Order: sequence, then structure tokens, then C-alpha cells
Amino acid sequence: MPKNLILESRFTSHQKIHITLSIGAPFIITIFFLLRMDLNSKGYLILLIFILIYTSMVCLAFTKRGLLKQNSDLYRGLFFMNKLILKKKINLSDKTKVAILKFKRNQKMAWFSAAQPDMALEFNAFDVTLLNNKHTQKEMLVSLSNETICKTTIEYLESEFNLKHEIYSPDFS
Repeated sequence: MPKNLILESRFTSHQKIHITLSIGAPFIITIFFLLRMDLNSKGYLILLIFILIYTSMVCLAFTKRGLLKQNSDLYRGLFFMNKLILKKKINLSDKTKVAILKFKRNQKMAWFSAAQPDMALEFNAFDVTLLNNKHTQKEMLVSLSNETICKTTIEYLESEFNLKHEIYSPDFS
């Protein structure tokens, strides 16, 4: 039986707005243009295609990332409304430890203003990283923005996959 751990939204609010409005604008305009016309069967087919593409974009904007255990394998998953859409198997061979690496990151905003034309949002990112015994090989599993969710993820990995949480300290000897 698969066990899911749905973590957090894949996109920020700013990114969701851009996906649904900025990138989706040509689709919205075309849909409204087609609705105002007297359509034949080809026109209705084109309208349906544009509606499906725009609906897919909105669904993509509201996806969440997470982890999935199926049999004894770990998967990174993409979820929409708590339903698994995509999954990618994570190789756990030689990975016995897990750590949280904290980084300061910033994201450029796409809006312009006269006061701050180069506005950027600074935030902390917490990368849940798989490690080998000596911490010399690392593989980022998932990057999260909330430390509490990171701790929940670590507990899930420890209980489901027998990984041990350690502070990242590579031993190159």
C-alpha cells in the first residue's frame, strides 16, 4: 500500500499568478474570442482544446510536491488534489543518512516599479539531502520553504526508510 507525504505547493503565489494569467492570457483571450463567434464543429473542437490546455495550466499551477513509499522504494511525487500525477524513483543505494541544509536564496520578481526596478524576495530554503556514510556524496531530495515541514519529512524518512538524520559534516579522510 503506498504511503504519501504531501509537503508543500510546488509554486509560490507569485509564480501561480504568472502561470495562470501571464502565460495563460493568450489562451483566455482566444477562448473569449471563440465564445463570441458563431462556431461550427471545428470551432467547437478548437475551443475545447484551448479550454483543456488552460485548465491543465491552472492544475499545474496548484500542484504540490511530496514523497511516496511504494513497496520499499522511495519516490518523489507531484500531486494535484491529493492525487499522484507523476513520480520519480529515488535511488537509496549507498544513501544511509539524511540532513537538512539551510540556504539563503532570493527570487527575482517579475513586476516593475519606479522605486525598485530590481526587486527580489529573499527567503530561507531547506534542502532535505540524502547522504552516504561519510557525507561525501549528497543528493538533494526536496527543497522546502518551511522548517516544520522539513522536520516532518525527516521523521517520515527515518521511520519509513531507516535513514538516520545527521548534521552535514563531510569526512574526506
